[in-house]
Amino acid sequence: MSSKVVNPKTKRSRYPRTVVQKLKSVGQAIEPNLPVNGVSGADKPSSNNAYCPHWSHDDLISGVRNGTLLSGNLRINPKNFEDGYVKHPAGDADVYISTLASRNRALPNDIVAVMLEPKRNWRVFDSFIDEATMREIGDSNQKKKLRYVTLEQFLKIQPMGLEQLIGSCLAEEIAQDLDSPSDPIGSSSSEQDVQSHKAWWAIIQRTGHVVGILQSLHSRAFIGNLQIPSNFQTPKKVSPKGDQNNNQSEAIRTDPVLSNWKNAVLIPTDTRLPRVFIPREACPEGFLKNPETYKNVRFIGRITEWFDSNMFPKGELLRELSCDSSTLIQDETDRILVGAGFIWGVEAAFQFPDIVTESVRKSVDDVNAIREKDFIFRKDFRKYCVFTIDPSTARDLDDALHIRQLEPSEIEKLECSGYGNAFYEVGVHIADVSYFVKPDSPVDKEAASRATSIYLVQLCVPMLPRLLCEEQCSLNPGEDKLAFSVVFTVTEDAKILTTWFGRTFIRSCCKLSYEDAQEFIDHPDRDWSSNEFVKVDQPYTVMDICKNVLKLNDLATKMRKSRFHSGALRLDQVKSTFSLNNENGLPLGIAPYISKQSNWLIEEWMLAANKSIAERLAKYLPDSAFLRRHPPPSVKQLTEVSSSLNVAGININIDSAGSIQDSICREAGCDVEIGYHYSDALVKLCDDFMSNVLIHDGDLIEEMQKVDLNSVVQKEKLLLKTLEHEARLLVTVALLTKTMNLAVYFCLGLLPSELSPSHYALNMQLYTHFTSPIRRYADVIVHRQLSATLAKEESDPEKADWYLSTAFPKEMTPVELQQQAEVCNSKKLSARLAGEESAELFFVLFVKETGPFNEVCAVTSVLDRSFDVLILSCGLTKRVYLQNLNLKSYEFVPPKTAMGKVVESGKLCLLWNSDLLENFNIKGSDSADCIQNITVGSKTTLSSCGCFYMEIKVFDVVRCRVSVDSCSSIDDASQCGRQNTLLPKLLVTLLRSTCKECHVV
Repeated sequence: MSSKVVNPKTKRSRYPRTVVQKLKSVGQAIEPNLPVNGVSGADKPSSNNAYCPHWSHDDLISGVRNGTLLSGNLRINPKNFEDGYVKHPAGDADVYISTLASRNRALPNDIVAVMLEPKRNWRVFDSFIDEATMREIGDSNQKKKLRYVTLEQFLKIQPMGLEQLIGSCLAEEIAQDLDSPSDPIGSSSSEQDVQSHKAWWAIIQRTGHVVGILQSLHSRAFIGNLQIPSNFQTPKKVSPKGDQNNNQSEAIRTDPVLSNWKNAVLIPTDTRLPRVFIPREACPEGFLKNPETYKNVRFIGRITEWFDSNMFPKGELLRELSCDSSTLIQDETDRILVGAGFIWGVEAAFQFPDIVTESVRKSVDDVNAIREKDFIFRKDFRKYCVFTIDPSTARDLDDALHIRQLEPSEIEKLECSGYGNAFYEVGVHIADVSYFVKPDSPVDKEAASRATSIYLVQLCVPMLPRLLCEEQCSLNPGEDKLAFSVVFTVTEDAKILTTWFGRTFIRSCCKLSYEDAQEFIDHPDRDWSSNEFVKVDQPYTVMDICKNVLKLNDLATKMRKSRFHSGALRLDQVKSTFSLNNENGLPLGIAPYISKQSNWLIEEWMLAANKSIAERLAKYLPDSAFLRRHPPPSVKQLTEVSSSLNVAGININIDSAGSIQDSICREAGCDVEIGYHYSDALVKLCDDFMSNVLIHDGDLIEEMQKVDLNSVVQKEKLLLKTLEHEARLLVTVALLTKTMNLAVYFCLGLLPSELSPSHYALNMQLYTHFTSPIRRYADVIVHRQLSATLAKEESDPEKADWYLSTAFPKEMTPVELQQQAEVCNSKKLSARLAGEESAELFFVLFVKETGPFNEVCAVTSVLDRSFDVLILSCGLTKRVYLQNLNLKSYEFVPPKTAMGKVVESGKLCLLWNSDLLENFNIKGSDSADCIQNITVGSKTTLSSCGCFYMEIKVFDVVRCRVSVDSCSSIDDASQCGRQNTLLPKLLVTLLRSTCKECHVV
């Protein structure tokens, strides 16, 4: 039996073939100022240019407004740098942007303007093209340098193919309108047609090309390795036997060919970015003398120019990353922060320009100088029992709560106004950051640029200087603080009756952690004493705090139930927390983060405040309200995932967010209003499962037959069933999460009419962010807009001016607001990715420090030469490569589809190498004969046990070995003192199932 691979993917060159052929024809190295011809695209560049000139900014804005152009963040496939995508406003499928030329010098995250191409150039997905058509078109496309089958080609080769897929009426409309870039507007002729055919966008993908960059959100900085052009590299010489010190380095230094190159090549570690040319004179002196010694040295570089006449950009070297193992965490954190836009690394991220620091000091002085005047206009809540609930390590406390039972006179007054059954007043108090950060001030511009704080495992990069985020604005206990508050009157059933907005004074009497608040919730009847708990300022006691936490939690629980019954969706994936060594910062332990009721308590009241603010802004500022929307998921991806889940016996109704929530809760066996959250005992389940690594399913059944319902065997059976159930749910959530779009900030006045402002997951018509202005610039904008609305309805002119003093001096235009929204969206995504990279960094360090260990994993996808697994205890998804397993052979059996739907899951069939049998005892059969008798994909297995044959399918629970690559600490250039101490690579390999018959003795 031999290895078999279905539909192997061809490897693509990093450079278009036209570039390589042209360079070879003239015998030159790749130089940045060499024009390249033959670039495909609707708007072809001139004969001397590699790219089309960018449109002017005014033309881009005009094109987006009149619908000629689309705009959005550019995404680039890290596994194939030629594949680019931009979201289409319809939300059904992305616009495909193929090749460097079509991307027109835009980089990941840039806001680009895209012109759709005529339908004849649209892409037909490969899965709908038969092999004969693919072969016929493939040869033609290879000559045209076209990387996909166009709709025009598909219609010529398979004229009835489109009709069979989407129906005759729609297929005819498309075929008659190939020159137009507009979407087809027809529909199938009957309801039966709708049910038997697929949506057109599931078959065909819009294509487009970038005509300009609206905002360059990528910093243009990156990390890479420096090389001389390949044409000038001296081939490595093989040393004679015994000659360990050949003079290769000297040969490189004296080679006359080497002196001819003009530009070195900086190759980014981020595969989505182009290679950048560094002028020879800008290269380090050591590199000029001996380039080989720099092959493992990482540089931070930056693109400085990229003209349309140049296929590749020019750049500069900013600095060299350290290779000192003692500073590994800082160096890798530097790398992460460069990707997030902080090109000068950790130290620079915490430093603010002098002009910003002075701006903050002046602002604080100004606020303190007018504090007496503030007493006139602010509502005073300092005598109320106000407290904060935050993570135990938090230093930027930007929200606080209070609750009190209304007086009878207040209840009567509300009832007279039509608000019956009022019972509580609940205040959500948010740090009044906008009172310190004035519009267009240096600190405001810095905050607008950073847009968000970045939370890594061991540190937080703040959006604001510490004088603000940890001192003046942070709602620290025992201090008078300025707040912007939302105060609700609510019923005992948690129905909100009235809402008041305004600036306030507060004085928090207590700083609670989530763990503290959870203790109150878990032990409601306990008599708490002051000496066993957190400090509480008089006149309040620990019991007062406990009672108020319980009241707030009771209301929040009712609000949460109502929200999920109304159709909200929550997809919780496993998140990791680390315990760190205080001395060296290395990880000591890792565990999944478990959300408790105390977390949900805060979440519900913050959601209520954000929703109420959004509704107010939309009412008062319909053209400029700064809101947050969550577009519905990609229908194509969601349908595909639903189909795959259905095959596995998991039925997910994808009609709405609420139906997905209902389906998940049904599978999990939990109430909809509670929602599915991974088990608190997840780690223990995994540990118990791994402690029985030698127990085989067959053994379990045999033992159960022998020991009639033995309690130990029952326990093992229950453990396996429980873990498999948890794994199925976690994989289901992971697959569904991949189909979801990101929530985004937007300006209400510029939202296209065909799009909804609603938040899909929260199932709210209007939503925004108001509750975290210390760490999110979007919230600062919302605070200013709220000030403007309060000024509009204020009857006192002096107070109205006071509110306007913290709003925008001149109202921002919708275009300006939308541009800032895009910055916030991009920075928020970068911050999230940085956090994920940081978690992975510390996980690798944990594995490196503790040594290899075994983990329980769940299979999330199966490919032809690999499969992905979710490490259950920490939530990381990693790829297992078959080349790293000791296999004799394997076969990939692709999923079976009918009418575009999966009807049978794909799988990998693995046969472990026979040389393992030298260490194993197989009862009743010759080892070699057993191996020869195994046929992959058949029912034949080893006669005594099936441990040498495995099938891998999605949802399978498998045992994996987690380790790191044993990389050498000294590279070839060690004679020059340069060491390669880069972070080792994480390896996840599959463990073969074992039983008592084949266990190593």
